[in-house]
Amino acid sequence: MKFAFPLSKDSFRQIQRALISVPKGRKTELSDIRINFYSTNEIDSKLYKIGKISSLLSDPVFDLQKRTMVYIHGLVHYCVSYPMAYVEKASDSSVARVVKAYLAHGGFNILVLDWANLAFGDYISALLNVKPVGNEAGKGLLKLLKQGLNIEGLHIVGHSMGAHVGAVIARYLKIRGYTIPRLTGLDAAHPGFYPPILTAPINPKDADFVDIIHTDGGWFGAPDRTGHVDFWPNDGTAKQPGCLPFTLPLTVENFCSHWRSWLYWAESVEGGEFVARKCDNYDDFLRGKCSGNGYMGLAATPNMRGNYYLRTATREPFALGEKGAL
Repeated sequence: MKFAFPLSKDSFRQIQRALISVPKGRKTELSDIRINFYSTNEIDSKLYKIGKISSLLSDPVFDLQKRTMVYIHGLVHYCVSYPMAYVEKASDSSVARVVKAYLAHGGFNILVLDWANLAFGDYISALLNVKPVGNEAGKGLLKLLKQGLNIEGLHIVGHSMGAHVGAVIARYLKIRGYTIPRLTGLDAAHPGFYPPILTAPINPKDADFVDIIHTDGGWFGAPDRTGHVDFWPNDGTAKQPGCLPFTLPLTVENFCSHWRSWLYWAESVEGGEFVARKCDNYDDFLRGKCSGNGYMGLAATPNMRGNYYLRTATREPFALGEKGAL
C-alpha cells in the first residue's frame, strides 16, 4: 500500500521562500519595523516606519474617535532541526483575512505591525527578536498615546509568536502608565515560551483582559492556560476538523490547525457566533457535565474567566452557534 503526503503549490512557494533570510528591500534593524494602516481594502495600506509613527495621527483617514486594533503576525515554523523557517508577512493570508474582516465590521482603525524583517530565519533567531521588537513597537505606540490615541479603545491581537510580541508591547506600556484594555493571543507560540527561555509568555498580568484561542495546543501552540479566559475549540489541539491527518513539515497543510486560530477570529469579527461552554476539560464538555455559555472571538466579554470549550465545522463558516456548545 502506497502512502502519499499532500503538497500544494502554496506549499512549494512557502518552502522556497523559507530559504530567504530577509524579505526583499528590508533590513534586519529595529528601525525597519513598520506599521501598515488599512482603511479601504485588505491589499492596499499606508506604511509608516516605527520611528516616524507619530505622522500616522495626521492621516486624514485615521479617526481618533474609533477603536484601534493592532494585529501582529508571527513566525510559524519552529522546528530548529530544519535550516529554514516559514514566516508570515504583512502581505500574507492571515493578515489579509483578518484585515478584511475588520473592514467589513467597521468602526476600527486597522493597524498591522510588520516585523517580517526580524522574524525571518530560524526559530531561535526570531525568538531572540521578540523582546526588542515588542519594546520598539511599544515606544511607537507610546508616542501615539501621548499624542491623543485613546487607550480605552486599543486592542492588540497577535498570532503565534506575534502574541508574545503583543505581550511585550503591553508590558512596555504598562510600566509607563498605560494598561492595554484587551490583548488577544491566537494560538500563542509554544517553543521557547512554555517554559519561558528568554521572554515571559503572554499572561493575565499583561492587560485588563487577556483572551486566548488554542487550536494547536502542545505543538505549534501553547499547551496550557495562559489568559484570563482560554478557548479550546475541538479541544484546542491538532488536528482541527477539516485539517489533513498526515502532512509534511513546512507545508501549508502542516500549519492547518495552527492557522485555524486566525480563521476563527476573523469569522467572529464578521459576526460568526462561536458559542462556547465553561468547563474543566474537554471530556466533561463532551459528556454534557458543564454549564455557562459565552462567546469565543471578538464578542468575548471582559468578565469571562477559566476554560471554555466548543466544536466547530470542518470548513467555513466554522461557527456552529449554540450547537457548538452542546
